[in-house]
Amino acid sequence: MHTTFSILWLVCAGQGASPSTPPPSLLRTIPATGGVPFAVDPSILQPKSTDGSAQSYEQSAKDFVRTRFGTHRGEIRTQGLSEFGRWKDPSSWQVLWDALGREKDDARLACLDHFASQGGLGQAMLAKIAIRSDESDMRHEAARRIQRPACDEVVAMIDLGLRDDRHAVANQAGLLAGKVDAFAVIPSLIFAQVAADEKKTDGDLAWIAIGTRTNYIANVVPIVGDRSGAFQPIVGSLQTGVLMRVQDAMVYTYRSDAHQALVALTTRDFGQSTVDNGWDMKRWWTWFNTEYVPFKQAQASASSSTASASAR
Repeated sequence: MHTTFSILWLVCAGQGASPSTPPPSLLRTIPATGGVPFAVDPSILQPKSTDGSAQSYEQSAKDFVRTRFGTHRGEIRTQGLSEFGRWKDPSSWQVLWDALGREKDDARLACLDHFASQGGLGQAMLAKIAIRSDESDMRHEAARRIQRPACDEVVAMIDLGLRDDRHAVANQAGLLAGKVDAFAVIPSLIFAQVAADEKKTDGDLAWIAIGTRTNYIANVVPIVGDRSGAFQPIVGSLQTGVLMRVQDAMVYTYRSDAHQALVALTTRDFGQSTVDNGWDMKRWWTWFNTEYVPFKQAQASASSSTASASAR
């Protein structure tokens, strides 16, 4: 029986949880059918109140970038760097980030610093950039500003990324989960490490022929000359064997970053190596339900008993 209890701190920006209290997603088994439940309700990512829509902010963001950055230097640029604080509405953040797409790093890093100071939703915006940006340096800078361990908003953003059909997005989400200790998304990581893509075309994808060709005299043509005659043979061929046509196929994509994050998180939290589970999702499912969930439930019970004893 596994008796080692690891301590998991879940302290989020603006929200708190008791030390060593496992997240609910690790206290329930993964169902045999249907989808994996979200670790955190993704509706948490919706701003509770906004001053406008992304469309209404688009021109304002472009004007802000044009008048403060671009070719501007000196006092104007310095003033622009200090004005990110006025972009407080989460609905404006994506268009602001997009407007900064071709700007120098000082402006974009200042924007990331602004997101980092905006509580849970700001942390979620950093996670979104760390997962979905095409620029590796910006992904790194965004991830570096995310608090450890991840708050609920970041967990929700990572969970959404792991469910994305795009392999690069799912891989980056898995990588970020490992960086910010997002233990709550372990169930989603289990099923994100391998993806199946069905490939269909109007014709054959490939064909393979294995056979033997046998030649024979199919016919003869009489040839007549002066005081002579002959026959010209017509050679035919007979093909025997097997022809295999490949008309559709299932392609399996192994997402190495998500897999490595899964092994690292589970091994560190469980206290025993999980590398032997390999890429076998059924084996991971069995391990999670029969070993890991009971371990986390015992951990939660011990934490509750400790808290009760301290309250007396």
